[in-house]
Amino acid sequence: MINIADSHNDFMTKITAKEKDCYLSQCQKVGVKIISCAIFTTNSKLNISDISNFNNELTTLNKKFKDLTLLLSIEDIGFIKESDIKKLIKLRPICCTLTWNFDNQLAGGALGGKSITKFGEEVIHRLENENIFVDTAHMNKKSFWKFCKLTKKPIYNSHSNIYDLKRHKRNLTDKQIEMIVKSKGYLGLTIYDKFVGKEGKVDSKTIALQFDYLIKKFGYKNFGFGTDFYGIDTNNLPKDIKSYEEIEKIARELKKLGYSEKIIECITYKNYEDFLKRNNLISFEVSYD
Repeated sequence: MINIADSHNDFMTKITAKEKDCYLSQCQKVGVKIISCAIFTTNSKLNISDISNFNNELTTLNKKFKDLTLLLSIEDIGFIKESDIKKLIKLRPICCTLTWNFDNQLAGGALGGKSITKFGEEVIHRLENENIFVDTAHMNKKSFWKFCKLTKKPIYNSHSNIYDLKRHKRNLTDKQIEMIVKSKGYLGLTIYDKFVGKEGKVDSKTIALQFDYLIKKFGYKNFGFGTDFYGIDTNNLPKDIKSYEEIEKIARELKKLGYSEKIIECITYKNYEDFLKRNNLISFEVSYD
């Protein structure tokens, strides 16, 4: 059984409390060690108080599932007002995306045309001063490159894919990936077939070949999984990967491509753990007793 870390999973806002217990119990059984739990706000009426409630729920789940590290992240903080920033910081998410796919008051989304705004710059500055990472997932290229000039942190992208392998506006060019690597940042690959290949035709080998492309061009130390489980319709998951239990199939395909157990473990788990530890975003010494 392999160890698994995931930089993006939407289950917190998609399933009930009872379902979460069953889900996380199964995650433990199949080797999942770290999940960045995204609170997805776009097109909802979620506010800071709602996110605080989710954070409290995560604290309870961390106490219950001690072999799992469940981290708070927020997907799309475009709803915040000036008065919300201190409240957001108090919640201590590991990261926040400024937007989703569309332009908002902070930045330009993947399907939009704007760049980072003045208010967006202020938010970036204040979050980074508190060691809260700005997640570049969903930014358009204008926003991404402006962010690269503004940030003082390694560049973090929780869930995207490779533009040179699939021309989709949500995917990253090699120049963007190179910038992430040079900054000692992190990129989590999704398993969303629309970002990876032909819809309905993607499988574990397709995902392994995404990693193969990255490793051959950029090395193996900055990449892992940002699955986007529960953010993807089941029909758009790879044919043979519907849960964490089946992530091991990608590891097998990587082995067939000639990769060592060490490199495979880095991809499935260690790279993300190292990124989090290196940037003081987690400590496994925390006790929940």
